[in-house]
Amino acid sequence: MINNDKIYEALLVQIRNRIPQNAKLVNTLVDILLIEKEAVYRRLRGEVPFTFHEIVTITKHMGISLDAIIGIETQKSRLLQLKLPDFLNPKENDMMMIESKISTLNRITACNDTELAVLTNIIPQDILPRFDLLTKYIIFKWQYHYNGTRTLAFHDVIPPDCVIQVFKTLYTCFRKIKKSNYVFDNQFCRYIVDDINYFRSIRMIDEEDVLKVKEDIFRMLDYLENIATFGIFEETGTRVNIYVADVDITNSYAYVRGNDFNLCMIKTFFLTSATSTDEVIFEKIKNWITATLRLSTLITVANERQRVLYFERQREIVRSL
Repeated sequence: MINNDKIYEALLVQIRNRIPQNAKLVNTLVDILLIEKEAVYRRLRGEVPFTFHEIVTITKHMGISLDAIIGIETQKSRLLQLKLPDFLNPKENDMMMIESKISTLNRITACNDTELAVLTNIIPQDILPRFDLLTKYIIFKWQYHYNGTRTLAFHDVIPPDCVIQVFKTLYTCFRKIKKSNYVFDNQFCRYIVDDINYFRSIRMIDEEDVLKVKEDIFRMLDYLENIATFGIFEETGTRVNIYVADVDITNSYAYVRGNDFNLCMIKTFFLTSATSTDEVIFEKIKNWITATLRLSTLITVANERQRVLYFERQREIVRSL
């Protein structure tokens, strides 16, 4: 038998984890549930229970797992949330899903002590907005898989302004993080070069566009090498460490840590991630990234020779396009 009091307490914990400020929480619930403020206060005080419809509405808007609330999770089975917005023809609910990630990141980056760690074999999404053609290419590749047989050639893909603006907002959010660690696969550029060569072979991208994307990749490598040389983001002066993994990275993982709120991500479908605020999942992903750090070489500030060799090796791969 599920204890209703415990369910109610679990729901309130999840809500307050996302919006700890009481006034903002009340206003948010008023907007979500379309009820008066006093009715919201009574529910938060436990005088009046949320209806089932209200619980479903809240969990949907705030990305809260109903399974987690009723206690289905176990130590060996934890839940992640995967949102699948349409990045090429976004509707209102698509934008809400993307913007919910911004809201979560804004809460974390408002903390005094913040940390980002990214373990990746692809271009990190928080770097993409600096490079228009790379952003377009990733959206093109995403829609090639997402749209099935109704795919567009690279030249015909036009990223919506609203999506580009959200990407740039995410870029700004990540730059506010006080300390960032990136662990790149040793064959970082090989994967994207092989992809482009394949799409070129099936005439989904023409030679002129290949050259344009190629130049954007070179600019991206210049940007990353500059970060590795000085150990800071030039935009904000916040600290950055770049590592090169000595083992293959088979999937991309990341976590963002704040004073009292954490978020972890497992990359899926190029532009989306399965996310969780669950502390058990967070620790597992943090430990996974930390273990890979021990099998990696730091090329930021120190290890100048390794740094130069790494980026020259990546450029050599890109020159083969």
